[in-house]
Amino acid sequence: MVNPDPIPEEFLHYIWENRLFETKGITTQEKEPVQILDIGKRNFDSGPDFFSARIKIGDTLWAGNIEIHVRSSEWFTHNHHLDKSYNNVACC
Repeated sequence: MVNPDPIPEEFLHYIWENRLFETKGITTQEKEPVQILDIGKRNFDSGPDFFSARIKIGDTLWAGNIEIHVRSSEWFTHNHHLDKSYNNVACC
């Protein structure tokens, strides 16, 4: 069977955990600078993928957990919006 996802989610976890992405010049769609200060600690149990990350967007520091998906719609498909374990997710 062909994987319907263009990239396996586990591969995205590996890229994030090992910082295998360009960090200079990252901006939001509104052109605000984005800084990845701390990727957090990998969670191998249930709940968000990474705990205690810190990301700065513009002048705002976001601290919380990270949930990684291939498609943003998976947040709802996986019912994370109904699960208290995901209430402290800062970014997905």
